[in-house]
Amino acid sequence: MREIICLFGLSILISNGFAFGQAQELPRIYRCVKTEQPLTIDGRAGEAAWKKARWTKDFVDIESRLKPAPEFRTRIKMLWDENGLYIFAELEEPHIWAKLSERDQIIYHDNDFEVFIDPDGDYHNYFELEINALGTAFDLFMNRPYNAGGRALIGWDIADLQTGIFADGTINQPDDIDTAWCVEIAIPWKSLQEFAPRRQPPQTEDIWRMNFSRVQWETKIVKGKYKKLMNPDSGKPLPESNWVWSPQGAINMHLPEKWGYVVFANLPADTILTIADVDPYFKIKQQLLNLYQQQKDFYKHRQRYASSLYELNKQGRSSENTVLIQATSWQFLISITSEDGKRLFIDHEKRIWME
Repeated sequence: MREIICLFGLSILISNGFAFGQAQELPRIYRCVKTEQPLTIDGRAGEAAWKKARWTKDFVDIESRLKPAPEFRTRIKMLWDENGLYIFAELEEPHIWAKLSERDQIIYHDNDFEVFIDPDGDYHNYFELEINALGTAFDLFMNRPYNAGGRALIGWDIADLQTGIFADGTINQPDDIDTAWCVEIAIPWKSLQEFAPRRQPPQTEDIWRMNFSRVQWETKIVKGKYKKLMNPDSGKPLPESNWVWSPQGAINMHLPEKWGYVVFANLPADTILTIADVDPYFKIKQQLLNLYQQQKDFYKHRQRYASSLYELNKQGRSSENTVLIQATSWQFLISITSEDGKRLFIDHEKRIWME
């Protein structure tokens, strides 16, 4: 989807996968209810507190909600308290299987469930957790996205992580039909708060960026075991399906700017929120991301960054002087001033913030 957005007198072409005016292309929003009741992390979500939590909408294809719907249903619900974040995922599955059994193996080589968390929403310093039907976990820390030069710190672990698996069926037994497998997760705030706003656990009405993914491989049964379907030309497995809570616009979970919004609340879970409610500067951030990509494309052709808006895209500054670019041959900083006087920034490492 492509369209022109006019903000503060400046028109810029947007082509980053968001279709403004079409709700299905906007990041999803979840109001996470606070609980006062302790939870047993066993994969069953039997406590009364879980009944107060709202299910998300069903997962969709990673690229777009306009793509064909996933073959099997996936949905989650969340709770929080002073100690941590609690996630319960239900994955419909007629054939539950998993092979990897050691922590920090590359779990998405199995069917898995994945969690991505960016506490302060600056697209840097975020966390990933993957888990399979055996309960094997793979957690890592990213200082920034791969496409901004980031590297995965696999040695990082979520301290005191708790997980529970419940299989409504049998694992690794192809001779029957299963119903679903469920994952229950408890993530202590102490593992995440270093990069959270105020370096503290969330407070009521705080908003964090998150997304959730499911990797699903095509398999067949060979001699009583599950085998991935192979491409006869390459000899490699056929590409996996990727189903997500909030669509990414590309087959890439490491685009934190596309993740959904999780609002920590003690209000009813069915309260309706819009993008304008959770992120009043959403469109400005998309504008900055578009300019960031223009700078990266400019560098590919000229081996330096543009030092002005006119040099970058033949547009001059708006009359309000809202867009400013500072650049050297190897780094840049772009900022836009909002109508309420806030200034938003993005740099060459794709970090975004506001002052």
